[in-house]
Amino acid sequence: MNTPSLQDFPDSAEDWLARLLSPECTASDHAAFEEWLALSPRNVLDYAEVERIHQLAGALAADPALHEAKPRPAVRTPATRRQRAWLRPLAWAAALVLAVSGGLWLLGDSRPSPPSAYATEIGKQRRVDLPDGSSLVLDTNTLVQVSYQRSQRHVALLKGRIQASVAHDADRPFVVTSGNGSVRALGTVFQVQRQDGGTLVALLEGRVIVSTQGDTPRRSIELHPLQQLAYDADGTLGSPQRIERNVAEGWTQGRLIFEEERLADLVTEFNRYSHGQLVLSGSELGEIRVSGVFNAGDQTALLATLRQGWGLQAQPIDGNRIELSASHH
Repeated sequence: MNTPSLQDFPDSAEDWLARLLSPECTASDHAAFEEWLALSPRNVLDYAEVERIHQLAGALAADPALHEAKPRPAVRTPATRRQRAWLRPLAWAAALVLAVSGGLWLLGDSRPSPPSAYATEIGKQRRVDLPDGSSLVLDTNTLVQVSYQRSQRHVALLKGRIQASVAHDADRPFVVTSGNGSVRALGTVFQVQRQDGGTLVALLEGRVIVSTQGDTPRRSIELHPLQQLAYDADGTLGSPQRIERNVAEGWTQGRLIFEEERLADLVTEFNRYSHGQLVLSGSELGEIRVSGVFNAGDQTALLATLRQGWGLQAQPIDGNRIELSASHH
């Protein structure tokens, strides 16, 4: 069976409205309609205009005041008729302007929109306020695409880490996709980070459902506040783990907080904020446990702390790399 193409569907806003209002409208029709809208912003505006005029006409038809209005007797001269004929197009034009402007206002974010891209450079962070009242904090070296559909608000995390503070909207959940999974929320505060081919999700407030789709059947886990879990590139979900809010939110305030963490993990995290990359002289150094509060990107302060507290030495090597090694005395 051949899959229908857009050529098999309407190509105008008026025809699409009729198609969608038809009792025979199918899921394929809705999918094709979304594709047609995505072809051009003009299609979105045209459909908004037609739909709002349709709704306005329905509202006017149901207005009791119109049904109760009585026509006034009047003597119509040829000049009067000519004047009324000339004014009628203006009246329709005014109604059209009202319908379109009202349609665009009501349209808001309920229609599909072209994705908006937001990014940060290495060592930079950024806050993005979204049209629906939600906000994103983008960590260093992060790239996201944000789009709005009728059924959901969608953020695609392409790289890096974000914290989302989501405005509640029961009709349109807020969905963040990353790798082979997604995080679905209605109103909440949570973080999503892409790392080593997988994804880490941390919930600070509210509730989210983390779902994955891979070689294994689709799985979903609901997180409770102050829990996090990871899933890998194959969609395998880990178990929820307890987190501390101040530790999880530290990076949004420019601070990296470590509590008995492996030095290898600390180095990986710090390298995200700097063009100069730290490397370990041996894998055994990676198992050293480190605690402390560090300013993200302040590599000089980190190296001084590692030297004073753990006796590690830093030596520049090829390119932009700095090697950490154990002190020899």
